[in-house]
Amino acid sequence: MVRQNQSRTILNLIQLMRMKHLLHSALIMACLCSNIGCYSFTGAALPPHIKTIAIPIFNDESRSGVPNLRERLTQELTRRIQTQSPLIIEQSRTDANSIVEATVVAYTDVPSIIGGQTERATQNRITIRVSATYRDLVKKKILFKQDFSGVQDYPIGNFPAQQQAIERAIVTITDDMLNKILSGW
Repeated sequence: MVRQNQSRTILNLIQLMRMKHLLHSALIMACLCSNIGCYSFTGAALPPHIKTIAIPIFNDESRSGVPNLRERLTQELTRRIQTQSPLIIEQSRTDANSIVEATVVAYTDVPSIIGGQTERATQNRITIRVSATYRDLVKKKILFKQDFSGVQDYPIGNFPAQQQAIERAIVTITDDMLNKILSGW
C-alpha cells in the first residue's frame, strides 16, 4: 500500500513537472511570437519613391593606363544592380529617380611583398579607389558621398594574375557600392 502511494506520488510529480515544462515552453513561444516584427535593421532601406537609377560611365582621373577601367567598373556596378537589387536601370538621368556618379581617383600597382634572399618584390598590390555620389533626383538631395577601394595582391611578372587582381578589385568596389546604395546611407 505504501509502495502504491509512493508510485502515485511519483506519477503525480512527473505529471506536474511535464505540465510545468509545457507551461514554460508555451510562455517562451508566446514571447517569441509576440516579438516578431519588432526587429529592424540598423541600415536604412531605399526610400519608397526610389525605383530607378541612372549609372553614367564612371570618370577616370587615375591615369592608370588600364584599358577600359571606367567602363569595366560601370558595367560591373550595372550588372550587380540589375541582378541583386529591386532598382530598374534607366539610361537617361531625366527618367531616373536616383543617380550614382563615380570617378576613378587613384590606381596603384606597387610591390607589396619582398622576397627573402633576393630582397626583390615577389608580389605586387593593386589598389583602385573610386569616389562616388548617390543622389535622390526626386527630393534633390545627396544620399551619400563616399570613397570605395579595392585592394588585391598578385605574383609579380604574371600578367593574367594582374588582370584577375584588377577584376577582383572591381568586384570589391562594386559590391561595396551596391551595399551602400541599398542600405548604407
